Order: sequence, then C-alpha cells, then structure tokens
Amino acid sequence: MKNIKFQSILLVLIALFSFNANAQVQSSTRNINFTRFDVIAQDNKVAINLATDGSVPTNYFEIQKSSDGINFKTIALILGPDPKQSTCDCYGCFDKLLKDSKNAYYRAKHIGTDGSEQLTNAKLLAKL
Repeated sequence: MKNIKFQSILLVLIALFSFNANAQVQSSTRNINFTRFDVIAQDNKVAINLATDGSVPTNYFEIQKSSDGINFKTIALILGPDPKQSTCDCYGCFDKLLKDSKNAYYRAKHIGTDGSEQLTNAKLLAKL
C-alpha cells in the first residue's frame, strides 16, 4: 500500500516537473512579425502574398481558407521565400477564384523551425 502511494506521489512530481519544463520552453519562443499579408483577386485567381521581418527561422507556412471566417482548412504549403524578391523575406501562392462563392477568408500560419505556430488575422478576399 505504501509503495502505491509513493509511486502516485512520484508520478505527480514528474508530471509537475514536465509541465514546468514545457512552460519554460514555450515562454522562450519568439513571435514572427508579419510585415505584409495581402489577398487579392486578379486574372481569374487569388494572389496571396506575405512578408515577414525574418526575425524567427521559418520551417514553412500554411495558407488556410474559410467560407465563414471561423472554420479554416489548409489549402497550400509554402516551403521557401519568393526567389524573385531576394531583398525581402517574401512568400506567395495562388488559389482558384470561385466566381459564385459569397465569401472567402484567408489566413497564414507560420511554422517555425522550433515547431512554434503563429497565425495572421483572417482577411476577407478583396475582389477587384
């Protein structure tokens, strides 16, 4: 009986130590600064462009889409910066322009090399 109590106390202490260690790792994670996030309808497609200040190492970006601004699905992965814009940490991709859709919201999700995640605010598609 004493052995079971000791094991229970030991498990609780291990869980508390693990939680504290994880909290310290998460608190050291830096946020990336999105300097631009544009969603524009042009030439029968949606151009999605974003830029960062490059302050946090990037693993990749997810571009997510929603019809209600709440429930998002990943529609694209961006694995590297735009080679045409070597002077900035710029990224971009395209989506199909659906003429009969009412609303389309987009957001970008940054995945850092340390596994951290950060979302932009959702943007409503600006149709031209």
